[in-house]
Amino acid sequence: MLQMLQKGKGMTSLLLSSYQLLQSKFAHHILTAPSTTAILKPSSLPFLRHNRSYQIRGMTSVQGVQDPETVSYLRQSEAAEIDEILMGPLGFSVDQLMELAGLSVATAIAEVYKSSERSRVLAICGPGNNGGDGLVAARHLYHFGYKPYICYPKRTAKPLYNGLVTQLESLSVPFLSVEDLPMDLSDSFDILVDAMFGFSFHGTPRPPFDDLIRRLLNLTSPDMNASRLPAIVSVDIPSGWHVEEGDLSGDGIKPDMLVSLTAPKLCAKKFTGQHHFLGGRFIPPAIIDKFRLQLPAYPGTSMCVRIGKPPRVDISALRENYVSPELLEGQVDSDPFDQFQKWFDDALAAGLKEPNAMCLSTTGSDRKPSSRFVLLKGFNKDGFVWYTNYGSRKAHQISENPHAALLFYWDALNRQVRVEGSVEKVSEAESEHYFHSRPRGSQIGAIASDQSSVIPGQQVLHQKYKDLEAKYSAGSSIPKPKHWGGYRLKPEVFEFWQGQQSRLHDRLRYTPKEIDGKRVWKIDRLAP
Repeated sequence: MLQMLQKGKGMTSLLLSSYQLLQSKFAHHILTAPSTTAILKPSSLPFLRHNRSYQIRGMTSVQGVQDPETVSYLRQSEAAEIDEILMGPLGFSVDQLMELAGLSVATAIAEVYKSSERSRVLAICGPGNNGGDGLVAARHLYHFGYKPYICYPKRTAKPLYNGLVTQLESLSVPFLSVEDLPMDLSDSFDILVDAMFGFSFHGTPRPPFDDLIRRLLNLTSPDMNASRLPAIVSVDIPSGWHVEEGDLSGDGIKPDMLVSLTAPKLCAKKFTGQHHFLGGRFIPPAIIDKFRLQLPAYPGTSMCVRIGKPPRVDISALRENYVSPELLEGQVDSDPFDQFQKWFDDALAAGLKEPNAMCLSTTGSDRKPSSRFVLLKGFNKDGFVWYTNYGSRKAHQISENPHAALLFYWDALNRQVRVEGSVEKVSEAESEHYFHSRPRGSQIGAIASDQSSVIPGQQVLHQKYKDLEAKYSAGSSIPKPKHWGGYRLKPEVFEFWQGQQSRLHDRLRYTPKEIDGKRVWKIDRLAP
């Protein structure tokens, strides 16, 4: 990524934040251009560390999509100038930027190519900063559950690069010489990371990189079996391409994925592969303004964002081969409430978003079911509690048929829990207490919204909210509306589901029975 490595930069820290810099006259002169609450303490999850099926997929949630026609593309001189500014007045060091770039590449790879299907990754690294990005990406991919290998034939004898090599060697990541590589790379690797040359490269690739590029080219031969080909991922620039004109000869590398860094270079317009991502979530407003950059917004906390539409997929072919610890009768708790608490603690420890979200299914007298997600707000041996509007559709259905089903789904853990039972309202005192524990905005929203009723437009709801906000602006207590309160589902059946390979999932059902006048829970295994 960073081709303008400056002497003496070394491993420095940020000198000034971009915001401090923007506030200074010096920065203006240089950069301005004319133009859920836990119920109990969560337990630890040691198996999350080594099994990719348990990794938190939220970190690679790069669902944002940007129209490629609205994105800025950089000329070579602009890309070089941006690097100079980043490592000059903005105070970034090359190792910081390299770390962010490599993480972006690894994140994009993990978003598209599952380690359970494509685990063997060969990173082919050149002598410059593009190669350093590849080394960093390989290290992150190791921690993401992949099996990286490194081909680094022309090592750069500088502390930064020596440190990256040491880090990979400490993880026992194999380094392969060009001679060690098979002529047919498709036999040994699932993903090939092209990190040989970046945007400052000129001329014709010299040995051994010319041979490595030819090996990548051989993978696009019509004689090759497409179903067994490894995916080629190019870092910032497909090696051998002209940074602005692209593949001039028409015989260059044709990567399946391109991860542009900072901003796409002009050659990216010629990219025809399926997956184009932008990485490098570190560009401050000063640079965006100076170069008039149009860059996509990164979704959530993601380090990369997709440019262009994702490829169309065959929905019938979408499947996950779950890998999970066994769920055995002799290992679960005899009480389903205690077992649920353990699994809920696991979901909390895994850092899942809204682990208390549950699908609530109800039916009324018309026997037509309806489902929606609500938030669990408490549970104990008496049941599971949530709060809602008593005038809503679900409330009307519960009044006609006081039975319901709950479903918790914890994707990253390959788990779900079903709970069925009768439903009753919680006490008015319990609803009152919870209502006043909510943020004032939520309290006002509960009064403003006649849930499930037809309204003429969004502005009506917003105006009603503003009126109520003004009414209670003095900080006075907001009264709980009569039409709002809680429900409690009293469980009669539990089912704990753990995804397993080949669809041989574990399913354990708990049902109550009386033994010597005491209520106990019977555990049955159900066929998946």
